[in-house]
Amino acid sequence: MNNSFCPLPFSHLAVRPNGKVYPCCIFDWEHVPDDLDLNHPDVFNHPFMQDIREKMRNNESVPGCNKCYTNEEKTGHSTRMFFLNNAENFNIPTKPIKESKIKYLDLALSNTCNNKCRMCNPELSTSWYADAKALGMPIYKGILNQETVLDGYDLSELTLMKLIGGEPLMEQPKFINVLKRCNRKNLRVLLTTNTTLKPNQELFDLLKECKECHINLSIDAYGELNNFLRKGSKWDNVLENINWFTENFKEDIKVHSVASIYNINHLDKLSNFLKDNFPKIRHEYVLVDGPDWMRPRHLPENAKIEIKKLFELWTKHTAVPFLKILEDELSKTGDFNIFIKNDKKINDIRNENWAYINPELYEMVKTYYE
Repeated sequence: MNNSFCPLPFSHLAVRPNGKVYPCCIFDWEHVPDDLDLNHPDVFNHPFMQDIREKMRNNESVPGCNKCYTNEEKTGHSTRMFFLNNAENFNIPTKPIKESKIKYLDLALSNTCNNKCRMCNPELSTSWYADAKALGMPIYKGILNQETVLDGYDLSELTLMKLIGGEPLMEQPKFINVLKRCNRKNLRVLLTTNTTLKPNQELFDLLKECKECHINLSIDAYGELNNFLRKGSKWDNVLENINWFTENFKEDIKVHSVASIYNINHLDKLSNFLKDNFPKIRHEYVLVDGPDWMRPRHLPENAKIEIKKLFELWTKHTAVPFLKILEDELSKTGDFNIFIKNDKKINDIRNENWAYINPELYEMVKTYYE
Protein backbone atom coordinates (compact mmCIF):
# COMPACT_ATOMS: atom_id res chain seq x y z
CA MET A 1 0.00 0.00 0.00
CA ASN A 2 1.25 3.47 -0.90
CA ASN A 3 0.87 5.62 2.23
CA SER A 4 2.52 8.62 0.60
CA PHE A 5 0.45 9.04 -2.55
CA CYS A 6 -1.92 11.99 -2.88
CA PRO A 7 -3.76 12.79 -6.13
CA LEU A 8 -3.25 16.54 -5.82
CA PRO A 9 0.40 17.00 -6.95
CA PHE A 10 -0.52 15.03 -10.09
CA SER A 11 -3.59 17.09 -10.98
CA HIS A 12 -3.75 20.32 -9.03
CA LEU A 13 -2.37 23.81 -8.42
CA ALA A 14 -3.14 26.26 -5.62
CA VAL A 15 -2.56 29.84 -6.82
CA ARG A 16 -2.40 32.69 -4.32
CA PRO A 17 -2.86 36.47 -4.80
CA ASN A 18 0.87 37.21 -4.57
CA GLY A 19 1.53 34.83 -7.47
CA LYS A 20 2.88 32.01 -5.31
CA VAL A 21 1.86 28.49 -6.24
CA TYR A 22 1.56 25.50 -3.92
CA PRO A 23 0.98 21.77 -4.46
CA CYS A 24 -2.16 22.17 -2.34
CA CYS A 25 -3.77 24.68 0.01
CA ILE A 26 -2.39 23.13 3.23
CA PHE A 27 1.11 22.30 1.98
CA ASP A 28 3.73 23.71 4.36
CA TRP A 29 4.87 26.90 2.67
CA GLU A 30 8.32 26.70 4.32
CA HIS A 31 9.16 23.82 1.98
CA VAL A 32 8.19 25.64 -1.23
CA PRO A 33 11.01 27.17 -3.33
CA ASP A 34 10.92 30.90 -4.05
CA ASP A 35 10.50 30.45 -7.79
CA LEU A 36 7.40 28.26 -7.57
CA ASP A 37 5.19 31.06 -8.84
CA LEU A 38 3.36 32.33 -11.89
CA ASN A 39 6.54 33.80 -13.38
CA HIS A 40 7.76 30.26 -14.08
CA PRO A 41 7.08 29.28 -17.71
CA ASP A 42 5.43 25.98 -16.71
CA VAL A 43 4.80 26.05 -12.99
CA PHE A 44 2.70 22.87 -13.04
CA ASN A 45 5.79 20.94 -14.18
CA HIS A 46 8.30 22.85 -12.08
CA PRO A 47 11.18 20.57 -10.88
CA PHE A 48 9.84 20.85 -7.33
CA MET A 49 6.46 19.49 -8.44
CA GLN A 50 8.20 16.72 -10.37
CA ASP A 51 10.22 15.81 -7.28
CA ILE A 52 7.08 15.50 -5.14
CA ARG A 53 5.50 13.21 -7.72
CA GLU A 54 8.60 11.04 -7.84
CA LYS A 55 8.69 10.74 -4.06
CA MET A 56 5.07 9.63 -4.06
CA ARG A 57 5.71 7.09 -6.81
CA ASN A 58 8.41 5.63 -4.56
CA ASN A 59 6.17 5.74 -1.46
CA GLU A 60 8.45 8.27 0.23
CA SER A 61 7.04 10.81 2.66
CA VAL A 62 6.93 14.44 1.51
CA PRO A 63 7.98 16.96 4.21
CA GLY A 64 5.49 19.59 3.09
CA CYS A 65 2.61 17.14 3.59
CA ASN A 66 3.03 17.01 7.37
CA LYS A 67 -0.39 18.50 8.13
CA CYS A 68 -2.17 15.61 6.46
CA TYR A 69 0.08 13.02 8.09
CA THR A 70 -0.58 14.56 11.52
CA ASN A 71 -4.34 14.87 11.03
CA GLU A 72 -4.57 11.26 9.88
CA GLU A 73 -2.73 10.11 12.99
CA LYS A 74 -4.88 12.15 15.37
CA THR A 75 -8.32 12.08 13.74
CA GLY A 76 -8.23 9.50 10.96
CA HIS A 77 -9.13 12.23 8.44
CA SER A 78 -7.14 14.56 6.20
CA THR A 79 -7.30 16.50 2.95
CA ARG A 80 -5.22 13.75 1.33
CA MET A 81 -7.68 11.06 2.39
CA PHE A 82 -10.65 13.12 1.21
CA PHE A 83 -9.25 13.36 -2.30
CA LEU A 84 -8.16 9.73 -2.30
CA ASN A 85 -11.70 8.69 -1.40
CA ASN A 86 -13.23 10.99 -4.01
CA ALA A 87 -10.61 10.72 -6.77
CA GLU A 88 -12.87 8.96 -9.25
CA ASN A 89 -15.71 11.46 -8.70
CA PHE A 90 -13.33 14.34 -9.47
CA ASN A 91 -11.63 12.53 -12.35
CA ILE A 92 -8.22 12.85 -10.68
CA PRO A 93 -5.62 10.05 -10.40
CA THR A 94 -6.25 7.14 -8.04
CA LYS A 95 -2.60 6.08 -8.19
CA PRO A 96 0.76 7.60 -9.24
CA ILE A 97 0.85 8.29 -12.98
CA LYS A 98 3.49 9.42 -15.46
CA GLU A 99 1.48 12.04 -17.36
CA SER A 100 0.01 14.81 -15.21
CA LYS A 101 -2.73 17.25 -16.22
CA ILE A 102 -4.48 20.05 -14.38
CA LYS A 103 -7.88 18.79 -13.34
CA TYR A 104 -8.35 20.79 -10.17
CA LEU A 105 -7.56 24.48 -9.67
CA ASP A 106 -7.53 26.28 -6.32
CA LEU A 107 -7.56 29.90 -7.44
CA ALA A 108 -7.39 33.27 -5.69
CA LEU A 109 -8.42 35.88 -8.25
CA SER A 110 -6.82 38.72 -6.27
CA ASN A 111 -6.44 40.03 -2.74
CA THR A 112 -9.32 42.49 -3.18
CA CYS A 113 -11.59 42.16 -0.15
CA ASN A 114 -14.21 44.24 1.67
CA ASN A 115 -13.38 42.68 5.07
CA LYS A 116 -10.32 42.99 7.27
CA CYS A 117 -10.56 39.90 9.45
CA ARG A 118 -8.51 39.79 12.65
CA MET A 119 -6.64 36.70 11.45
CA CYS A 120 -5.96 38.10 7.98
CA ASN A 121 -3.26 40.35 6.50
CA PRO A 122 -2.66 42.70 3.54
CA GLU A 123 -1.51 39.83 1.36
CA LEU A 124 -5.08 38.50 1.37
CA SER A 125 -7.14 41.66 1.89
CA THR A 126 -6.84 45.14 0.42
CA SER A 127 -8.97 46.39 3.33
CA TRP A 128 -6.01 45.59 5.57
CA TYR A 129 -3.72 48.12 3.86
CA ALA A 130 -4.32 51.07 6.23
CA ASP A 131 -3.88 48.91 9.34
CA ALA A 132 -0.81 47.27 7.85
CA LYS A 133 0.77 50.66 7.21
CA ALA A 134 0.12 51.70 10.82
CA LEU A 135 1.63 48.41 12.04
CA GLY A 136 4.68 48.70 9.80
CA MET A 137 3.76 45.60 7.83
CA PRO A 138 4.64 45.13 4.15
CA ILE A 139 1.79 45.70 1.73
CA TYR A 140 1.33 43.15 -1.06
CA LYS A 141 -0.31 43.88 -4.36
CA GLY A 142 -2.41 41.14 -5.88
CA ILE A 143 -0.41 39.90 -8.85
CA LEU A 144 -3.57 38.46 -10.31
CA ASN A 145 -4.69 41.99 -11.13
CA GLN A 146 -2.58 41.52 -14.29
CA GLU A 147 -5.31 39.15 -15.51
CA THR A 148 -2.77 36.84 -17.18
CA VAL A 149 -2.99 33.96 -14.71
CA LEU A 150 -2.64 30.54 -16.33
CA ASP A 151 -3.48 31.93 -19.77
CA GLY A 152 -1.06 29.40 -21.24
CA TYR A 153 -3.01 26.47 -19.81
CA ASP A 154 -6.01 24.73 -21.26
CA LEU A 155 -8.75 24.76 -18.62
CA SER A 156 -11.25 22.74 -20.64
CA GLU A 157 -10.41 19.55 -18.73
CA LEU A 158 -10.97 21.06 -15.31
CA THR A 159 -13.37 18.99 -13.26
CA LEU A 160 -12.99 20.90 -10.00
CA MET A 161 -12.35 24.58 -9.29
CA LYS A 162 -12.10 26.20 -5.90
CA LEU A 163 -12.44 30.00 -5.74
CA ILE A 164 -11.06 31.86 -2.74
CA GLY A 165 -9.80 35.37 -2.13
CA GLY A 166 -9.52 38.06 -1.10
CA GLU A 167 -13.24 37.98 -1.71
CA PRO A 168 -13.96 36.31 -5.09
CA LEU A 169 -17.34 38.01 -5.42
CA MET A 170 -15.53 41.34 -5.61
CA GLU A 171 -13.81 40.04 -8.78
CA GLN A 172 -16.89 38.80 -10.65
CA PRO A 173 -15.68 39.77 -14.18
CA LYS A 174 -12.51 37.66 -13.68
CA PHE A 175 -14.56 34.81 -12.23
CA ILE A 176 -16.83 34.95 -15.28
CA ASN A 177 -13.82 34.93 -17.63
CA VAL A 178 -12.37 31.80 -16.00
CA LEU A 179 -15.71 29.97 -16.05
CA LYS A 180 -16.14 30.69 -19.76
CA ARG A 181 -12.83 28.88 -20.44
CA CYS A 182 -14.12 25.72 -18.74
CA ASN A 183 -16.37 22.90 -19.85
CA ARG A 184 -19.00 23.79 -17.27
CA LYS A 185 -21.14 20.69 -17.68
CA ASN A 186 -18.22 18.66 -16.29
CA LEU A 187 -17.13 21.23 -13.70
CA ARG A 188 -17.70 21.21 -9.98
CA VAL A 189 -17.20 24.64 -8.39
CA LEU A 190 -16.47 25.37 -4.76
CA LEU A 191 -16.99 29.05 -4.02
CA THR A 192 -15.72 30.42 -0.72
CA THR A 193 -17.22 33.77 0.22
CA ASN A 194 -17.38 35.94 3.33
CA THR A 195 -21.20 36.04 2.91
CA THR A 196 -21.40 39.80 2.40
CA LEU A 197 -22.11 39.69 -1.36
CA LYS A 198 -24.15 37.76 -3.92
CA PRO A 199 -23.27 36.81 -7.54
CA ASN A 200 -24.54 39.09 -10.30
CA GLN A 201 -26.96 37.63 -12.83
CA GLU A 202 -24.32 36.64 -15.45
CA LEU A 203 -22.16 34.86 -12.88
CA PHE A 204 -25.19 33.22 -11.30
CA ASP A 205 -26.29 31.87 -14.70
CA LEU A 206 -22.80 30.44 -15.40
CA LEU A 207 -22.65 28.82 -11.97
CA LYS A 208 -26.01 27.19 -12.55
CA GLU A 209 -24.62 25.68 -15.79
CA CYS A 210 -21.91 23.88 -13.84
CA LYS A 211 -22.25 20.24 -12.93
CA GLU A 212 -22.28 21.20 -9.27
CA CYS A 213 -21.76 24.39 -7.31
CA HIS A 214 -20.88 24.11 -3.64
CA ILE A 215 -20.96 27.22 -1.48
CA ASN A 216 -18.55 27.68 1.41
CA LEU A 217 -19.69 30.51 3.71
CA SER A 218 -16.90 31.89 5.91
CA ILE A 219 -18.52 32.84 9.21
CA ASP A 220 -16.58 32.64 12.46
CA ALA A 221 -19.15 33.40 15.14
CA TYR A 222 -22.75 34.31 15.83
CA GLY A 223 -23.83 37.95 15.70
CA GLU A 224 -21.62 40.80 16.88
CA LEU A 225 -18.65 38.55 17.54
CA ASN A 226 -18.57 37.67 13.83
CA ASN A 227 -18.71 41.40 12.96
CA PHE A 228 -15.67 41.90 15.20
CA LEU A 229 -13.66 38.95 13.87
CA ARG A 230 -14.57 39.65 10.23
CA LYS A 231 -14.60 43.45 10.36
CA GLY A 232 -16.66 44.80 7.50
CA SER A 233 -19.37 42.18 7.95
CA LYS A 234 -22.81 43.10 9.26
CA TRP A 235 -24.69 40.22 10.83
CA ASP A 236 -28.10 41.18 9.36
CA ASN A 237 -26.57 41.25 5.87
CA VAL A 238 -24.78 37.95 6.49
CA LEU A 239 -28.03 36.36 7.63
CA GLU A 240 -29.85 37.68 4.55
CA ASN A 241 -27.19 36.18 2.28
CA ILE A 242 -27.23 32.82 4.07
CA ASN A 243 -30.93 32.67 3.20
CA TRP A 244 -30.26 33.67 -0.42
CA PHE A 245 -27.57 31.02 -0.94
CA THR A 246 -29.66 28.28 0.67
CA GLU A 247 -32.60 29.16 -1.58
CA ASN A 248 -30.60 29.27 -4.82
CA PHE A 249 -27.96 26.53 -4.43
CA LYS A 250 -29.31 23.15 -3.46
CA GLU A 251 -26.24 20.89 -3.83
CA ASP A 252 -24.21 21.65 -0.75
CA ILE A 253 -23.76 24.65 1.48
CA LYS A 254 -21.24 24.66 4.27
CA VAL A 255 -20.34 27.20 6.92
CA HIS A 256 -16.60 27.21 7.49
CA SER A 257 -15.43 28.71 10.78
CA VAL A 258 -12.04 29.44 12.32
CA ALA A 259 -11.50 28.87 16.04
CA SER A 260 -9.12 31.23 17.81
CA ILE A 261 -8.67 32.74 21.25
CA TYR A 262 -11.40 35.28 20.50
CA ASN A 263 -14.24 32.80 19.98
CA ILE A 264 -13.09 29.50 21.54
CA ASN A 265 -15.61 29.75 24.37
CA HIS A 266 -18.55 30.44 22.02
CA LEU A 267 -18.11 27.82 19.30
CA ASP A 268 -21.38 26.18 20.31
CA LYS A 269 -23.45 29.35 19.75
CA LEU A 270 -22.89 29.42 15.99
CA SER A 271 -23.22 25.64 15.74
CA ASN A 272 -26.55 25.66 17.57
CA PHE A 273 -27.87 28.65 15.63
CA LEU A 274 -27.18 26.93 12.32
CA LYS A 275 -28.58 23.63 13.51
CA ASP A 276 -31.81 25.29 14.64
CA ASN A 277 -32.31 27.62 11.66
CA PHE A 278 -30.49 25.99 8.74
CA PRO A 279 -30.46 22.24 9.50
CA LYS A 280 -29.33 21.31 5.96
CA ILE A 281 -26.17 23.42 6.18
CA ARG A 282 -23.03 21.55 7.14
CA HIS A 283 -20.82 23.31 9.66
CA GLU A 284 -17.14 22.81 10.40
CA TYR A 285 -14.52 24.52 12.52
CA VAL A 286 -10.80 24.56 11.86
CA LEU A 287 -8.05 25.76 14.17
CA VAL A 288 -6.56 29.15 13.30
CA ASP A 289 -3.22 28.61 11.55
CA GLY A 290 -2.04 32.20 11.73
CA PRO A 291 -1.17 34.62 13.06
CA ASP A 292 0.45 32.64 15.83
CA TRP A 293 -0.62 35.02 18.61
CA MET A 294 -4.29 34.14 18.04
CA ARG A 295 -3.74 30.45 18.80
CA PRO A 296 -5.66 29.21 21.89
CA ARG A 297 -2.43 27.73 23.32
CA HIS A 298 -1.56 31.24 24.49
CA LEU A 299 -4.50 31.41 26.90
CA PRO A 300 -3.60 31.39 30.60
CA GLU A 301 -4.00 28.06 32.39
CA ASN A 302 -7.06 29.09 34.41
CA ALA A 303 -8.89 30.00 31.19
CA LYS A 304 -7.88 26.70 29.59
CA ILE A 305 -9.42 24.82 32.52
CA GLU A 306 -12.71 26.73 32.20
CA ILE A 307 -12.86 26.20 28.45
CA LYS A 308 -12.21 22.47 28.78
CA LYS A 309 -15.25 22.34 31.08
CA LEU A 310 -17.27 23.86 28.24
CA PHE A 311 -16.02 21.15 25.92
CA GLU A 312 -17.49 18.54 28.25
CA LEU A 313 -20.90 20.25 28.03
CA TRP A 314 -20.73 20.50 24.26
CA THR A 315 -20.10 16.78 23.85
CA LYS A 316 -23.37 16.17 25.70
CA HIS A 317 -25.51 18.64 23.76
CA THR A 318 -23.73 19.61 20.53
CA ALA A 319 -21.61 17.79 17.99
CA VAL A 320 -18.27 19.60 17.83
CA PRO A 321 -16.18 17.25 15.67
CA PHE A 322 -12.76 18.68 16.31
CA LEU A 323 -12.70 18.86 20.11
CA LYS A 324 -9.71 16.51 20.16
CA ILE A 325 -7.73 18.99 18.07
CA LEU A 326 -8.74 21.82 20.41
CA GLU A 327 -7.80 19.80 23.48
CA ASP A 328 -4.42 19.06 21.95
CA GLU A 329 -3.98 22.77 21.18
CA LEU A 330 -4.82 23.76 24.75
CA SER A 331 -2.32 21.24 26.09
CA LYS A 332 0.50 23.18 24.43
CA THR A 333 2.45 25.90 26.21
CA GLY A 334 1.89 29.49 25.19
CA ASP A 335 2.36 33.04 26.41
CA PHE A 336 -0.72 35.20 26.94
CA ASN A 337 1.42 38.33 26.92
CA ILE A 338 2.02 37.71 23.20
CA PHE A 339 -1.74 37.86 22.63
CA ILE A 340 -2.19 40.97 24.79
CA LYS A 341 0.61 42.82 22.98
CA ASN A 342 -0.69 42.11 19.45
CA ASP A 343 -4.36 42.43 20.34
CA LYS A 344 -3.73 45.88 21.85
CA LYS A 345 -1.98 47.09 18.70
CA ILE A 346 -5.01 46.32 16.54
CA ASN A 347 -7.50 47.53 19.15
CA ASP A 348 -5.73 50.89 19.30
CA ILE A 349 -5.70 51.27 15.51
CA ARG A 350 -9.34 50.26 15.11
CA ASN A 351 -10.60 51.80 18.37
CA GLU A 352 -12.05 48.43 19.39
CA ASN A 353 -12.25 46.35 22.55
CA TRP A 354 -13.36 42.73 22.36
CA ALA A 355 -14.09 42.61 26.11
CA TYR A 356 -17.56 44.06 25.47
CA ILE A 357 -18.30 41.52 22.75
CA ASN A 358 -17.08 38.42 24.58
CA PRO A 359 -17.37 39.38 28.28
CA GLU A 360 -17.37 35.74 29.38
CA LEU A 361 -13.87 35.21 28.05
CA TYR A 362 -12.71 38.55 29.40
CA GLU A 363 -13.80 37.48 32.90
CA MET A 364 -11.42 34.51 32.61
CA VAL A 365 -8.41 36.65 31.68
CA LYS A 366 -9.05 40.16 33.05
CA THR A 367 -6.47 39.86 35.84
CA TYR A 368 -3.78 39.69 33.14
CA TYR A 369 -4.96 43.05 31.80
CA GLU A 370 -5.28 44.65 35.23
